[in-house]
Amino acid sequence: MRAADTALRAAVDRVIPADGWRAGWDGGVGAYLADPLAQRDLPDVLPRLETFSAWLEARNFLDLDESGRDEILREAETLPGVSDDFAALRRICWEGYYALRPELEPEGIRMVGYHAIPEGVVPVEPDPLPSIASDALEASYDAIVIGSGPGGGSAARVLAEAGKSVLLVERTPAKTNAELRGDHLHGKRNALFWPTVGPGPGYPRELRDEEGNGRRVESTGDAGPYGLNADALGGGTRVWQGMAWRFFPEDFRMASIYGTPEGSTLADWPVDYDEMEPFYTRAEWELGVAGEEGALTARTPRTRGYPMPPMGTEPARELLAAGADRLGWGWGPIPLSINSVPNDGRPACVRCPQCVGHACPVNAKNGAHNTLIARAVADGARLLQDAEAIEVRDGSGSAEVVLMVDASTSPREVTVRADVVVVSAGAVETPRLLLASGLGNEHLGQGLHDHRTATIFGDVDEPVKPFIGPGHSVATLDHVHGDTIGYGGGVLVDVMGFLPLTSAGAPAPGVARWGSEHKEWMRTGRANLFGIFGMGQEIPAIGSAVGLAPTIRDRWGRPGASLRKLSHPLSLDIERGMGEQGSRWLEAAGARNVRVQERGGATVSAAGEHSCGTARMSASETSGATSPEGRLYGTKRIYVADSSLHPTNGSVNPTLTITANSLRVATRLMERWPR
Repeated sequence: MRAADTALRAAVDRVIPADGWRAGWDGGVGAYLADPLAQRDLPDVLPRLETFSAWLEARNFLDLDESGRDEILREAETLPGVSDDFAALRRICWEGYYALRPELEPEGIRMVGYHAIPEGVVPVEPDPLPSIASDALEASYDAIVIGSGPGGGSAARVLAEAGKSVLLVERTPAKTNAELRGDHLHGKRNALFWPTVGPGPGYPRELRDEEGNGRRVESTGDAGPYGLNADALGGGTRVWQGMAWRFFPEDFRMASIYGTPEGSTLADWPVDYDEMEPFYTRAEWELGVAGEEGALTARTPRTRGYPMPPMGTEPARELLAAGADRLGWGWGPIPLSINSVPNDGRPACVRCPQCVGHACPVNAKNGAHNTLIARAVADGARLLQDAEAIEVRDGSGSAEVVLMVDASTSPREVTVRADVVVVSAGAVETPRLLLASGLGNEHLGQGLHDHRTATIFGDVDEPVKPFIGPGHSVATLDHVHGDTIGYGGGVLVDVMGFLPLTSAGAPAPGVARWGSEHKEWMRTGRANLFGIFGMGQEIPAIGSAVGLAPTIRDRWGRPGASLRKLSHPLSLDIERGMGEQGSRWLEAAGARNVRVQERGGATVSAAGEHSCGTARMSASETSGATSPEGRLYGTKRIYVADSSLHPTNGSVNPTLTITANSLRVATRLMERWPR
């Protein structure tokens, strides 16, 4: 080993020093850097480590005792021109020591007592859904559904149930549940590079700032700037935690209630809660939602109860429930699309600690893949995976979809006809595909928005969020369309349990970010960190949109998506309001040192996982991209069924609304089948 490499190893062992547990290098960092994937994943980091190693060698780092080495590292932490290299070192230390990866459990995972699969639980791998080979494609179908998330799954379910011949197209190859969990570097929530549920290489995007300046981001890079929505059979529901909320009646009348603020595109839905209610009920029973009627359902009238009781209580729920009672707030267990009891031939949740962003170890998490799509396939729908729609064509007699089949192996182009095409590829890829196909009006792609979020932390006397899932447990809706936060406000919930890697990179204030103090905090103090997460309305801003990048092309030579994500000032007010109310809740629950996590600037140059609005429904083509029934204006046979349709995004997670609205769109389509 070269002296510089030896110096790097010695530095790693001061960032994570030995105590009763091994030091950083032997505890996992050395194996991380030796992994061939590191060359793929860390092209920008490895050169920094080489530079830092040489700097350490020049400072005679190896000749110093431990205190001297620590002094050199403290100098490096703040020294201009060196601090970025030290930050790269610290980063790979956390990733190597605290990140679970397939077939590799580093020392830090054991040290903090993390078990990805609860002891005694034997993982269950469900049988894959039957998928047709590309050479078994028919020349035409009654309907082609593009995208297998909750929108596409719902459309396929309704159309197949009605007897239509349906082809459901998913662009990613089939993956097992085992392939979609247990990787804390590449899993969806912590995807630093090459996300397990990403589209793979060849799908670059352009991000544009407020001034319109663009930069290229790769589909294999950090999921944050890219704007990752899960690419897998089932879409985001394959790896979600399953929060299954209904929108409030007011969410469908935002402009009528609050007006349309200057600089925004805020609008009413062309349908109301009463029309949506039966589809909400069907969505809850199709998916399988565990919930409880009470404070959280009082303002969303329902015609049927939940199919399963709520998930059992836990310390976090008990603590925050007591705090809510002191404040006089209503609260309840969060409705989750997870089996709280055996259901639909599948077991109950085993409460693993990595539900959010990972596939379920026992198939107890309910998503489009194992409910809606499974039933559609049972009713005759054909599932085609590893095939991508690259062009959609409307026609008077039929529509056409140009597919690239066997996309990951031997791609070839095939054209298939249909009476109707339902595009359900999400708020970015749906407008991209339609715009690249030359379809849609001037509203297509406009109105991109998401949710605003706030995270509030505090310290509690007793740990209340151990490594037990599924994640979020308790909520209050008192600040949704209430008097405390303007423009619809937002839901407040307990923070989900953090993965060890997440905790390592964000210690409590006053705790050193490396060294023995940080390691001791990871063992002990980390468990006393607790918080509130707020998610609320985002006011869609004029100019926030998805378009086609002028120079960036995907793997098939088609234009990549160009994203411009702007934040309306009122959205920031909602965010601040959630921070204030979340702080009150934590303080009422007895937390100390309550603080709101700081965010960056007002502009977010990406599409988040709750993105919506880019094919907005409207009663008129002068104010929207699609009809109330989801038909793309300017076409006869092209429909949309996903979050792109949502004029506004509500104050809660949107997946149940995506499902319900897509069930409604497909039902109306059956009633008005084009001739």
